[in-house]
Amino acid sequence: METVVAASGRATLSVVAPDLHHLVWSPRVHIDRGDALSVLAASRRISRGRPYAILVDMTTTVDLPPRAREVFNGETLVVAAALLGDGPMDEVLAAGACKAVHPTRYFTSAEQACCWLEERLKERRSMPGDDPIR
Repeated sequence: METVVAASGRATLSVVAPDLHHLVWSPRVHIDRGDALSVLAASRRISRGRPYAILVDMTTTVDLPPRAREVFNGETLVVAAALLGDGPMDEVLAAGACKAVHPTRYFTSAEQACCWLEERLKERRSMPGDDPIR
């Protein structure tokens, strides 16, 4: 499993399957636009420029301002993003993802989040004329 560090060491990005990433933030992190750009650059690098789904652990995130959210919401290589939280505050932070260019959903169960991501990846693979995810 390949793992890279991004956002000046405050984010860890792991490849859990060829087309599935897992993003974990450091405790009590405030994410800014630069952090978002750093994470997406790392994601593009480890996906080798191919589409991918991502599980984002938000349980320790404190702040996600609009400029950082815009960066994440606009990523076109993301097939789907599952936002994993554990309470109302995480759900409030995740609410801005409704404007993303890719399907995004909030979960409190990692198992359910991964199942949902797998379904989105299967749908993507079966799309005629689309570049398959390998």
